[in-house]
Amino acid sequence: MAFAMALICVSPVAAQQQPENIPWENSMAIARKMAAILLERQTGSKDLPPTSFAVEVDLNLDGFPEIFAYRYAPDCDGIHCGNFLFVLEGDSYQEVLGDIPGARLVPPDKIGLSAFKRNGFLDIQSDQMTIGWDGKRYVDASTFPASSLDGAAFLAACQKSKSSEQPAEGEAERVSAACQCQFNRFQATSFTQPDLDMYTASLGENFEYPTGGKEIAWQALLKNAEDVGTGCDVASGKSQWPPAYFNHGDQAQQKLNFDGFLDACPAQDFILTNHKIGSPDRALGLCGCLAREMPTQGISQEGLDLLAQYYRNEISDADVEAQDADALIFHDKASEACLSQFPGK
Repeated sequence: MAFAMALICVSPVAAQQQPENIPWENSMAIARKMAAILLERQTGSKDLPPTSFAVEVDLNLDGFPEIFAYRYAPDCDGIHCGNFLFVLEGDSYQEVLGDIPGARLVPPDKIGLSAFKRNGFLDIQSDQMTIGWDGKRYVDASTFPASSLDGAAFLAACQKSKSSEQPAEGEAERVSAACQCQFNRFQATSFTQPDLDMYTASLGENFEYPTGGKEIAWQALLKNAEDVGTGCDVASGKSQWPPAYFNHGDQAQQKLNFDGFLDACPAQDFILTNHKIGSPDRALGLCGCLAREMPTQGISQEGLDLLAQYYRNEISDADVEAQDADALIFHDKASEACLSQFPGK
């Protein structure tokens, strides 16, 4: 899986050496501003030194990225500097690396995404340690319990379901390896034997899909199993995780400064009081989405600055329209897109 540009290895110097990529630069600018806000609360410091960086990375592939930040300081103490990962959970952004010994101090170029998901989030390889999502935060994956399963029936059903009537050379070996990978991952992620047996049955004919009160549990089981299958395909180089970002516009982007907009937007009452928002951190998350989405509609720096003034209640919507007839149109399209897919609490 190509993850270097997704999470790590992006120092300011390295970014300057990359070919011009305005969408990527805009994404980093949004991440840096959001990180500065979150790090001030986390560390008590307003400053992001020039050698620091931040990137957006969507670890649960829901279309709303988490914020990974590296805050540089000489002789870092691992408390006020180092690596930070902010995840929007419920009403607030939680920093989810702080309880892992040494995670703050791992060199950023030794952090990368795993091919596999666990509990809906991609595992992270942090130097020599794999860390996985426990439902609330990232922890050392070696602390997760493993299960011991009887996989004979699954392996047979899996290989049968994946095999073609006229197999190409080497296909049997590839199918066997893929099914074994899935079985190994089921054990590593604590599948129970009843779960494996039900999923195995679903690979055959005449499977009766659960209904009523059992349907929700079945859908969750099926999603976990499908994630395991995708992870194995990614690990083998057969495929990649599908991108979850949603860009509803297709216009060429300008390189923008989002600081004024991201200062003003989360404080606006009509953002905070929206029934899907309701907290300052969720407002920041929505405003980050608006900032990502509006450039795909083609908004200019002038239009973005007008919207910042509008959010600060300095000008009316009529004033915005008089100076840039498209700014509110772009804003409204972005609002509809972001709110329609905003994560539940």
